[in-house]
Amino acid sequence: MYPCAVADLLERDVDAVRVITLNRPETMNALTLEAMAALGERLEAAAADSRVRAVVVTGAGASFSSGGDTRFLQELPGMAPERVRDVVYGTFQRPIRAIRAMRKPVIAAVNGPAVGAGCELALAADFRLASETARFGEVWIRIGCVPALGGMYLLPRIVGLTKAVEMILTGAVVDAAEALRIGLVNRIVPAAGLAGAALALARDLAAGPAEAIALAKETIARGLGTDLAGALDAALAAQARCFATEDFAEGVRALAERRSPRFTRGGSE
Repeated sequence: MYPCAVADLLERDVDAVRVITLNRPETMNALTLEAMAALGERLEAAAADSRVRAVVVTGAGASFSSGGDTRFLQELPGMAPERVRDVVYGTFQRPIRAIRAMRKPVIAAVNGPAVGAGCELALAADFRLASETARFGEVWIRIGCVPALGGMYLLPRIVGLTKAVEMILTGAVVDAAEALRIGLVNRIVPAAGLAGAALALARDLAAGPAEAIALAKETIARGLGTDLAGALDAALAAQARCFATEDFAEGVRALAERRSPRFTRGGSE
């Protein structure tokens, strides 16, 4: 067991944005069992905090995350199946589940390599901004394993089946330019401006209609697992809920009055 020092994860609030930083730059922000448990807790806390309206996850130093800590990986060969389930499902998947369940937008500011578990953490986010030095790779196959933190579900839906199969079966690593070309990232930002760009996007989202954003996120996710009829029904239900909000009433007023809307500042849990 490798204790997760408080400094291994940094957290700060900027207005209504919570910024969580993986802070083990000497290991390229390698992920230990304890760090992933703590990250899951921090993300769940952000989801429950009404003051927080958007979240940014990034890495300290020159890397987003190099994936699982090597010392931890050395414990896995021969591990009992029930222990594997506890470790993977209960701990390593916890941040992924927290991000996907969160009713608030999550931005991954990928400041360098994001491989293995680090890649899957970035894939879970709603937005991915990348510096020119960012790299993405589902490299599990290189050590005789497969992704288990959402990569095999998320990657095909983000980049398409053909490219996802190539990346997962070969362990290929793509640079920032290729990631942008295949739709893996939203945009590339100069390294010096990445943190500012992520914060600016998060602030814009935080100033938006929280319930509508939450419903949009939920309905998009639900639509991935249903047919068109089911997706239309889900969208109709979400829109009906929006109609009942003060934010929608304000948006319509602002449109009629030819001004910018002033949405409420209540959080969306």
